[in-house]
Amino acid sequence: MIDTILFDNWNTLVQAPGLMRGGASVEIFQRSLREQGFDFDTEQFTEVYRPIARRQAKASEAAGWREIDYIQRLLLTLEGLGIKEPRRSRLAIRAWDDYLAEWPKQTCFYPETPLLLEKLQGEYKLGVVTNFMDGPTARLVFNKLGYEAVFDSLVVSAEVGYLKPSPVLFNQALDELGSMPENAIMVGDTYEADIVGAHNAGIRGVLVDIYGATQEQIGGSDAFIKNLCDLPHALTTLV
Repeated sequence: MIDTILFDNWNTLVQAPGLMRGGASVEIFQRSLREQGFDFDTEQFTEVYRPIARRQAKASEAAGWREIDYIQRLLLTLEGLGIKEPRRSRLAIRAWDDYLAEWPKQTCFYPETPLLLEKLQGEYKLGVVTNFMDGPTARLVFNKLGYEAVFDSLVVSAEVGYLKPSPVLFNQALDELGSMPENAIMVGDTYEADIVGAHNAGIRGVLVDIYGATQEQIGGSDAFIKNLCDLPHALTTLV
């Protein structure tokens, strides 16, 4: 019997389209650096930034999905662009802070989320398991949206030191909720992080298809929905 529902956060419960689109972070970094007196060529910055990001992602996976050091990513990028210390550190920290500051401003619920959570609350133990690069910023978003009154567990990758699909995050949520994996489900929009990650912890996974899932991803999910509104029906198929 399902008694616990874990949710991914961004692009599942909430949206921040201005930040989730490709290239948004680089645009904010560029604006911040320009305000600090360093105007770089966007194409040149991206050419340096992307290989560093790919190397970090590969290293994270090889280390069991350890959380990524994003300030280090910026520092390495600025170093590759020829910026020397101590200016490099000041630029990177300010740019990173400016980027993080946008998340509480731009994150809001999907229209269907509050009513769904209201229906589920009391009937299920609820938790959030999210990949997010900064714990304090995630907590600002949670506070803004009133999560403490709804969820009994809020697990953030930056605070744990691991990223989904590592089972570490899911196991922490289960421990905090006092739940067994066979009685829990994970609901999320990213197949590898949310569905494969849940399976790694013995939890069933419901894929919210916002990207156009492949047949393999649909078949690998325990349930498949197009919209969060469809979750109550999906729950009846997983009992």
